[in-house]
Amino acid sequence: MTLDLVVLGGGVTGLAVARLAARSGWSVAVVERDDLASGASSTSSHMLHGGLRYLERGHFALVREALAERGTVSRMAPALTRPVRFLVPLVRHGRLRPWKLRAGLWLYDVLAARSTLSPRGWASARDALALEPGLEPAGLLGAGLYSDGVVDDARLAVAVARDAAAHGATILTRSELLVARPSGEPGGEVVLSVRDRETREERELRCRAIVNATGAWTDATRTALARSLAPGSTDPRPLLRPSRGTHLVYPALTRGHGVLVTAASDGRAFFVVPFAGRSLVGTTEVETASPPASEEFAPSPDEMRYLASELARVLPGAASLRPIAAYAGVRPLLDAGSSVGSASREHRVVAEGPLVTIAGGKYTTFRVMARDTLVAAAALVGRDPESLVPDAAPLPAPLAEASSAVALGAHAAEHEFARSLEDVLRRRSAHWLDDDRGVSAARDVAAGMARRLGWAPEREREEIDRWEAAVRESDDRIARALGPA
Repeated sequence: MTLDLVVLGGGVTGLAVARLAARSGWSVAVVERDDLASGASSTSSHMLHGGLRYLERGHFALVREALAERGTVSRMAPALTRPVRFLVPLVRHGRLRPWKLRAGLWLYDVLAARSTLSPRGWASARDALALEPGLEPAGLLGAGLYSDGVVDDARLAVAVARDAAAHGATILTRSELLVARPSGEPGGEVVLSVRDRETREERELRCRAIVNATGAWTDATRTALARSLAPGSTDPRPLLRPSRGTHLVYPALTRGHGVLVTAASDGRAFFVVPFAGRSLVGTTEVETASPPASEEFAPSPDEMRYLASELARVLPGAASLRPIAAYAGVRPLLDAGSSVGSASREHRVVAEGPLVTIAGGKYTTFRVMARDTLVAAAALVGRDPESLVPDAAPLPAPLAEASSAVALGAHAAEHEFARSLEDVLRRRSAHWLDDDRGVSAARDVAAGMARRLGWAPEREREEIDRWEAAVRESDDRIARALGPA
């Protein structure tokens, strides 16, 4: 069988491409080297937002588009998203001027139009402290108020995958691309050899077009495919200028509000985001290579110290608290010739022979990126781009929060493509944010997975040991950067 499309990359963008293709009647398979959402799609700031800070750079069209998508995605996955009120403190001698903040909040509401969650507001210093007593009172002039969305990023991506599969897409995780070659037959089809990294089983996929949606690995994937599909051609020019974003996870630092502040040391904006009873603090902007080396996916001591220091300036009570966790992701930002910190979150689609590459973008606009990608791929597969269907239908709901850990493991293995304990604890639940980072839940989750996947007792023990080792490594990294607990 010849597929219309093979999508390389199981992040939210690649999965959205597969979902829209399958819903539109295309035959499609997704090939993901690791787990779904195991890259940037599970290491974001967990926000569905237009990007208030992008207004300062003049990216009005992007903000308008993202705000519309914020509303649509929230309606598609109400169990995985929620609106949150954010405070923007104004301080004496700060970089942000009151008039500029008022103008930005006004424009944010205007661009949101019907997608506005709740209108902007303004609080005096006294009122801001009443809303969030933990704010540093010295020099506080007041605070702007606005609303944005918070999302369980990884679980939303998994829901997109589930919907794609329900409409006929094939989802292959832990599967690596060995080689791609022209079929040599009329029609310009491509043959891909794919190997399961666990079973070592190999299979061939024949398709009319390939979509490269590999995030931070976009340039490497594009170059490798160019060499395979067009031997002797010049390597394509890189599209990306990736950057690492690090976050610290604290016990709840606010009364449920988010906080957007400007760092005193370098003027960068960073957030305190309420999520799953915790506070996510980030993010940083550290340029990485394209493709990044493996060590560039871990938070550095300098980044953790930077975030902890800036946080304590705004919320002094955090100085006595230890982060529960730290994580980092690499953003696949487009190379626009400017500094990484001011790089656009816009996306770009590049069609080259049977290969269509989607690069850049931001999590919130994954549906827009998917549609633009399939419009570019339509001619390759003999489809009318006008036949792409609307894709705002509700996504499958996650397992009820009250379900047992055993049921969670079984459900994730049977319905959510999970193949390891980490897949469930980190990307199909919030157990990674438990006080013990999911260690106490690990045994029952593994037992539920074993029932569905046929694990031997030795495999169960290996999975639990691997998770416990990962938790210890994370704790050690935090201790080396910020001192012992």
